[in-house]
Formats: sequence, structure tokens, C-alpha cells
Amino acid sequence: MKLLRRLITVGLAVSAMCYLPAASAQSIKLGLVGIMTGPNAQNGEFCRNGAMLALDEVNATGGVKTADGKVHKLELEVVDDQAKPDVGLNAIRRLVSDPEVVAFMGPDFTGITLPSLFVGEEAGMAQITSSIGAQITAQGDKHILRGRSNDQMWMTALVDYIAKNLGAKSIGLSFTNIELGRSGRDVAVKSLADKYKMKPSVEVSHGAGDRDLTASAARIMTANPDVLINWGTQIEAALLVRSLRQLGWKGVFAFNAADDIFVNLAKEAAVGVIGPQNWVWSKSDEATKKFVSAYEAKYGKKPSPHSIVYYDGVKMYADAIAKAGNNRHDVLAALKAMPSWKGVQGTYHPNAKGGDMISSTVIIRYDAKLNPEVVFTAN
Repeated sequence: MKLLRRLITVGLAVSAMCYLPAASAQSIKLGLVGIMTGPNAQNGEFCRNGAMLALDEVNATGGVKTADGKVHKLELEVVDDQAKPDVGLNAIRRLVSDPEVVAFMGPDFTGITLPSLFVGEEAGMAQITSSIGAQITAQGDKHILRGRSNDQMWMTALVDYIAKNLGAKSIGLSFTNIELGRSGRDVAVKSLADKYKMKPSVEVSHGAGDRDLTASAARIMTANPDVLINWGTQIEAALLVRSLRQLGWKGVFAFNAADDIFVNLAKEAAVGVIGPQNWVWSKSDEATKKFVSAYEAKYGKKPSPHSIVYYDGVKMYADAIAKAGNNRHDVLAALKAMPSWKGVQGTYHPNAKGGDMISSTVIIRYDAKLNPEVVFTAN
């Protein structure tokens, strides 16, 4: 028995010695909070994949060399917010309580990011988010950095495209009754009234998690708008557009998150759907082509607009860490000192007041093969 115990002890020691180099003291850790489980888990997968691709690319070149001459590999700690505000708050607290995490990214859902802003602010940690709710950067928090255009920019571009290019005589509104949906609805009503002297021909709302949208579809069918603007999440939007098409509605469906997740859910009903995005994989610039090629090689599918936010986010953090080292306050200061930073999505302005780093917006339309074509660009 003593011999067995000695062998086990030696085995554990050897195992520990083999493990320690992989978690080298020279590594620097970034955090990511996203939807990793539940019905919206694809969202978190796209976010994580974009971040991991960038992290792998940085580490493949040796890592990040800081001003003291040391070279650091990057690590990513991912926590699950389950698309729930209370779970998200605790997830962010876990990241912030880990002294090795120098900065973090996420969440994606506005309803999780908004009530949890104080955690990153109190810790003095940089937080790059893909949440589009305009309220997020209106709170005065100096740590928050939005990695894509916000919902006001999206809705304004969408309304302009609909009014100027589609010649719609009647426009309806539907929204998921969450922070994001209500915010989008308010911007749409104001933009239609102020710029085009129009009122929505119909307004309907539904709860997050609703799976029977036939009542909403019936009300929309009665009004029969030329265009329906829907603001919310992919699952409810896909159910609504499928219900409308089954009822015979021929109008244009416009959706704020008309991405690959939505298309996979809506299937053939997504043909002809339009929507605003910060970026789309079908853009023709060389930076996009290179990123999409690398993403497809690693994951076997196209990236989503979420992916590019976190890919660029990791690369931006790497540049800040090179200047500031592994102190979270210094990393935030280094970011805020950057007047501009060039990424795949476009040129970011980390020092922008409020934290809205980038404003580029495209309107896409899904063709008969469900490929997104860019039909309008607003900057």
C-alpha cells in the first residue's frame, strides 16, 4: 500500500509538472460573457468563435510583447449568461473577481449589459460589448466600449432605406417586449414622424420566449402594411415571418438581427428579408475576405456580424496590452488614448465620447439562395 501511495504521489507530481507550462505565468487572460446555453446559444458560439480565432492568430505569432520586453500568450475565459440578466450579472462578477482577467467582452443582449454596467465600471476594466441598445453608452460609464453601431443608427438607416428606396406607403411595427425591442420601436416612431411625417399603420408586441405568434400575425395581416419593421430577437422574428408568409402576406419584412441565426430558423421565409447590420460576410473588401476565409477554415461555416466584433475586440485588446501590460486600469487607459484603430469591420475610435467606437451600418437583403447582399451603406 505504501508503494502504491508513493507511485500515485509521483504520478500526480509528474502530471502537475506537465500541466504547469500550459498555464504559464507569462499568459494574460481576457474574459468573454455570452449566451453559451439555451435557445440562443448560437449567438454565443459566434461571439466565442470570433474571439478564439483572433486569440489563436495572436498566439501563433508568439503572443503579445509588452513594453518591458516580456512576451505573453493570450487566454480566454468564457462564462455563460444564458440570456438571463441575473445569470449575466453573476457571470460578469465572476470575471471581474478573477485578478488574472485584465479586460472582458460582452454581453450581447442589451437587457443583460445595461443593468450590469456598474460591475465593470467599479472594477475599472475595459468592456467591449456588441449590445446595440443606445442607452448603454448614455450612462456616463467610462469603461464601456461598443464594438458596433447602435440601434438608433441601425433604425435610422433602415427607415431611410425603406422610405427612399422602397417607396412604402404604409409601414407597420412589431417588437419583442424587452429593452432592445422597446428602444427600437421608439426610434422608429420618432424617425418616421420627424423625417417622413408618417405613423405606423399597425403596432404589435410579443413577449420574449413567445412561441405562438399567430395573433400578432393576424393583426398585421388585417393592416397589410407594405413593410413591417420587426425589432427583437431571432427566434420570435423567425416565427413571425413564417406565420405571415403562411397567411399569404406579400410585404417586405425588415428585421434588426437578420443574420445567419435568423436565416437558419426562418428558412425559405427569409428570402427577401432586409435588415441593418454592422457588417456582413458578403462584403467585398480584402480584409473581410481574409477574415471569412480564416473563419471558414477553422469552423466550417460563415461568421456572423457578432463574430467580427469579438475578433476585432481581441486584436484591439492585444494592441492595448502591448502598450499597457497586464494592469486592467492601464489597459483601459491605453484604449481610451487611441484616437483610431483599424480592424476588419472598419475604423474604430476607442477614445470617442461615450464609447460608441464605430458607426458603419449596412442594409442587407437575402436573395433567393439566402445569401445576404448589401443594398445600402450608411456611415
